[in-house]
Amino acid sequence: MPWSRLLISIYRPGFMINNIKPKVGVSQCLLGDAVRYDGTSKPNDTIINELAQLFELIPVCPEVEAGLGVPRPAVQLTEDPSSPNITGRDDPSIDITLQMHDYCKQKMTELDGLSGFIFKSHSPSCGLDSTPVYIGSEPISLTSRGAFARAVTHAFPDLPVIEDTDFEPRKFLDIFIEAVQKR
Repeated sequence: MPWSRLLISIYRPGFMINNIKPKVGVSQCLLGDAVRYDGTSKPNDTIINELAQLFELIPVCPEVEAGLGVPRPAVQLTEDPSSPNITGRDDPSIDITLQMHDYCKQKMTELDGLSGFIFKSHSPSCGLDSTPVYIGSEPISLTSRGAFARAVTHAFPDLPVIEDTDFEPRKFLDIFIEAVQKR
């Protein structure tokens, strides 16, 4: 191949040098792994069948990695939407707030090489802008961030991020893919 053609292909957007794919973190349950609180998964066909061809997907389950088992009691965000606690949905005496914050601090250094992140919507750890916050059994906000998503977006404010529910309309997913490929 002539050098001029090689240089043109290297600078083409989305080109992978040595077939190295951009690394994208993804909520592990979206890959089909049974890590959710109830021992199930939420496999996402677009991620598994399409995005896995474009990116090296790095699975992350903050609750499991923070030391919580599978299955485990369901948790929810409570109290203050700007700095919520993470407490038991059915047993409010369960409080994993400090455990999750400690995990998030430690995990951020491991995520430094990511080019993007795909979060599980409505999750108390991974919801991007879709997680409800409760006082008692009443939601006081429907658009808060899960603890891990909050930590990631704070530590990496320019990192392209998206929730699984933001794949439609398709243009949002295309914008995310392009942003990841430009990093």
